[in-house]
Amino acid sequence: MNPDIYNEARIHFFESGQKFEYGRPNHVYHSKINGRSDPSRTEQDLDGDGKRGVDCSSFVWRGLHDAGYNVAKEPFGTSDLFNGHQTTAYAKSHFDVISANDARKPHGNLQPGDIIMFKEKGGTGQHVGIVRDYDSHGNIRFIGSQVGTGPGEVTIQPGRYWDGDKMEIMGALRAKPEFQTKAPLHGGQAPHDKAQEPATPKQPGTSAKPEAHTPPDHKAATLHPGDKGADVQRLQERLNALGVTDANGKRLDTDSHFGQHTKEAVERFQREHKLDPDGVVGKKTLDAIEAAEKLRAHGPRMDSPEHPDHKLYEQARKAVERLDAQHGHVWDERSERVAGLTTLTAKQHGMTSIDHVVTNQDATKAYAVQGDLNSPFKQTAEVDMQKALATPLDKSSEMAAQHHATQQGQHVEQAQQAQQQQTQQQQQR
Repeated sequence: MNPDIYNEARIHFFESGQKFEYGRPNHVYHSKINGRSDPSRTEQDLDGDGKRGVDCSSFVWRGLHDAGYNVAKEPFGTSDLFNGHQTTAYAKSHFDVISANDARKPHGNLQPGDIIMFKEKGGTGQHVGIVRDYDSHGNIRFIGSQVGTGPGEVTIQPGRYWDGDKMEIMGALRAKPEFQTKAPLHGGQAPHDKAQEPATPKQPGTSAKPEAHTPPDHKAATLHPGDKGADVQRLQERLNALGVTDANGKRLDTDSHFGQHTKEAVERFQREHKLDPDGVVGKKTLDAIEAAEKLRAHGPRMDSPEHPDHKLYEQARKAVERLDAQHGHVWDERSERVAGLTTLTAKQHGMTSIDHVVTNQDATKAYAVQGDLNSPFKQTAEVDMQKALATPLDKSSEMAAQHHATQQGQHVEQAQQAQQQQTQQQQQR
């Protein structure tokens, strides 16, 4: 088990305060969504836009390097690890090789820190990433640097872009213990980082469902800012698992102390669930957390007919596909994320259909449009493209379901109030 590799990569690329983008020496431009790539793959900012360039193999190299593994001083390439269906002598010397069949199994035996390998279907392109865990549906989640998004997290959907559509899983590599010759760069921080993860990494032969939390048998006592102890730590872990962050968008340290960052996360959760944002965790907040956990563990995604907003999502998907075609782009993980957040945003704006999705000139904003583009009566909803690319469909699906549940609750309450008023009027006659 190599969680240090995942932890170190996550800290470096997502929590260090540095900004990164995809990087390749051939300086390929990506005008549709994410601007351009950097001509550096070794974390230099050669185009002067404030973002350091990194490609997929350099991303993996950084995780290994900072975790104390005896890699070369300069980043390797994917061909140093594998070529098509064949792993290299270097890879076999330093890693245990996991077959493609075993690597792609839902609820399989991959562990945090494993290196997952991909090959372009029908082509020569290759890609690598670092396994995070499995989601509640048994789908693999990994982090890496993708061409369209730069460093980010990806959920692999069977038969979709990363598994059979455009790319094929070639297997995975698990670093051998003797390959780690130094302590991790953030060794003192790693125990807290591991505790932050949605679930303890699984052992071989067990099912890994990191997000399918079983609610505790007892309710924690009311928690206030300044409190300390196991109940606070459990609260921090649950908020992290739900993707709730502090005011700066950072995950919580599971340090058992109800400090300012935990208070900010609690207030954010309360606002999102229509509760009084007082920062105090009482019965209503605990009930809402438990309901969110159940929804996250068992709720369908918007691309499933079982989701209440599936029809609206399908309209967004078709509109994004048309937008992709206009720019010579094919549907992929980025498109899925844009369609998901577009659906959520349109729903929040009270729209009942999505007839078009268009972007502004620099593609930093997308707009869901209900009605004819030239009609003065059309409805629009603005979507921040950077936020869309950073929001997995699982997350936007969950938020959309929560919004739907809130609306349903309001409708029930309004009906009850109307019934009460009618009863009172009849009694007064």
